[in-house]
Amino acid sequence: MAQATNYFPSQDVSVFIQDEVIVGTTPDDSALTRLQATSFTIPEASVPLEFSSARSGQYTTTATQAHHSQGTKLWTFDTVLRGTPFSVLKACQAVFEQGSSTAELDNDYVFDVAGYRVATGSGAKTHDIRFINGGADTTNHNIELKGCIGTGFTLSSDIGSEGGELVCTINWATGFMPVHSADDISSPAYDEGTPKNIRNLGLTTTELDSANDMVVQSYELSVQRTIERVHYSDITDGQFHPFGYVMTSPFEITGSMTVIRNDDVHDLLANFYNSTAVDLRIAESSDFAIDINKAVLGESTVDNGGAILMQTIPFTAVADEDIDGSNEQVLGITIA
Repeated sequence: MAQATNYFPSQDVSVFIQDEVIVGTTPDDSALTRLQATSFTIPEASVPLEFSSARSGQYTTTATQAHHSQGTKLWTFDTVLRGTPFSVLKACQAVFEQGSSTAELDNDYVFDVAGYRVATGSGAKTHDIRFINGGADTTNHNIELKGCIGTGFTLSSDIGSEGGELVCTINWATGFMPVHSADDISSPAYDEGTPKNIRNLGLTTTELDSANDMVVQSYELSVQRTIERVHYSDITDGQFHPFGYVMTSPFEITGSMTVIRNDDVHDLLANFYNSTAVDLRIAESSDFAIDINKAVLGESTVDNGGAILMQTIPFTAVADEDIDGSNEQVLGITIA
């Protein structure tokens, strides 16, 4: 058999996304949108290999001891996107089901079990993601990932990197094996939005504890959760599709700001050690804001490696306990 001589340039790969109607079912591709992806990871259709115990007196491993664990696999991958409004809202939609221009995560959030259950029918909260030209075969040159659920995202911007542009990284998982296909996309939509930029931050609208206007050089916000697949259903097609997904941890909303060390930073000094929560707002003049009603500040560090002193302030978003049924916003992201 002759050796294959084909190969696929990584620069040819494009990433498309679409909301699913039914969990794990390929939707009509009329609503596929091409993402402004700068990098990504592509999961392969492979699963963990396990070996059962050898019998007594056996000194070699036999083929019958080998078992691929198809029913427990959760394929994970990331998409790194330019921080356009579409990218940011898609991240919010994927992780806490809020895809409007004002996305809110409240303390009364409840995981939508029905929206992530395969047998529910319509009303899915999952996504279909395709890597066009990401396959390994000349004919079946695309990879489709069905039933994708967001496990987290990160928004970051640095005045000295990427021209100050916002970067949006979305973390994904799926219990459906990647599918190699030859399907072409006939008339997709394109995310043509402009990325937000840290150089548009306003001094009077980037604040810690309301009155303290920070001179921000970089910032990062991370929203993470733990997702697990539930067992597997019909095995007749050899795919071991999951029943669905469950969320098995609270959200972890963390981040940091690197700011010029000045009087406003000094005024926050007590908050670095007395556990008092402060409000936090990072806002641009171009219709973009991150609001945290209560943030507890972590162990701050001073950077003296540059021309002026800088301070990095880590934070964790917290909320009042929802004992009396009251609703409180923990995180708000506004973007247009």
